[in-house]
Amino acid sequence: MRVLTFGWEYPPAKNGGLGVACYGLTRELLQSGVEVIFVLPKTQTTRGDARFLFADQERLLKVRHTDVSLKPYHQADDLINIIVGYEKDGTPIIRSRTIIEEAHRFAHQASLIAKEEEFDVIHAHDWTSFLAGVAAKIASGKKLILHVHATSFDQAASNNVDPAIFKIEKECLAMADKVVTVSGYTKNIVVHKHGVPAEKVEVVYNGCDAHEPDRLPPVLSTLKQQGKKIVLYHGRISIQKGVDYFVRAARRVVDVDPNVVFVISGWGDMKAEIIELVGKMGLSENVLFAGALWEEDRDRMYQSADLVVMPSVSEPFGLVPLEALQQGTPSVISKQSGVSEVLTHALKVDFWDIEEMANQILSSLRYPVVRSQLVNEGKIQMRGISWRRAAEKIREIYQNLVQYVTT
Repeated sequence: MRVLTFGWEYPPAKNGGLGVACYGLTRELLQSGVEVIFVLPKTQTTRGDARFLFADQERLLKVRHTDVSLKPYHQADDLINIIVGYEKDGTPIIRSRTIIEEAHRFAHQASLIAKEEEFDVIHAHDWTSFLAGVAAKIASGKKLILHVHATSFDQAASNNVDPAIFKIEKECLAMADKVVTVSGYTKNIVVHKHGVPAEKVEVVYNGCDAHEPDRLPPVLSTLKQQGKKIVLYHGRISIQKGVDYFVRAARRVVDVDPNVVFVISGWGDMKAEIIELVGKMGLSENVLFAGALWEEDRDRMYQSADLVVMPSVSEPFGLVPLEALQQGTPSVISKQSGVSEVLTHALKVDFWDIEEMANQILSSLRYPVVRSQLVNEGKIQMRGISWRRAAEKIREIYQNLVQYVTT
């Protein structure tokens, strides 16, 4: 079984959960004997043993060469700088292009790649790669799986979606032979908002790595020595992620216990707004901004925190609670998330209910036994929420589609 896969990001590039999911699935698919040809829009360093192709390779220069740091969470009209050619002295010629234009360029390259490669089925991850997947299907006649990691409704945290992104989602999902969503929560969106028939959609939950990590040197040691409790938010600072609700709940917590410190780790378009909100609510001494933390720095923060909060307004899945649990820290999570469907051992709250969010934070910090039980039981449960199990379901979908074609 050989799969032509299209994705927008891949480790070690660090943008968000999309790349982590692509890596986890690809790694386990390779272990199960599936050959993966993974196509990315630009040349980058990659991790793992898949065969990688890049849509800006020299053999495709006649179409257009790009060199851009791509992020999957842009709006359709966001501008990105790209290299479209070089002067005689080697100076790059830089132009600006929207993320939609880049997605169309990727699709054009995908059609050429699909004509050159031998494969059995096509798998495209997230809306930024959907056009590429459809182009490959048209060029090759092979079956197409579109994997929905997030929708325009999640990014907007409302029905006020980006119309250009929604158009791509709706039209591409209609052309897919199978749609995979990362949760029942997301399946409900694509069925009721995008009009995809329910029987065409399979839920394949994201996974996690359940190995016991090394203990790392702690951070915020001075605060801990002063008896402070640390509550962490880690993720993008955007309307989708509910960071403003986290800050408002922090105000309620600090009114009861001023020894609680809230740490915000991440990047995003709402950062300035959240900083302003922190000042407006008089929380400057109780809220710290740690910047975007990755790899070991992120894990050190997870291990040092007493509690992690994921207050998302609309979260297709949400890897943060699983990452934190692996590092020994329990979570309060939004009920409006896919991970809440599979993670029993976490405290759950509606994102908008800041009073209840504050109550759960306070009760967790007051009772270490509760936190310990959430971690111990959660780690047992994590054994069944694995990338291997997710990959097994994906492989079964591949086989069913290929069998349908051959019979």
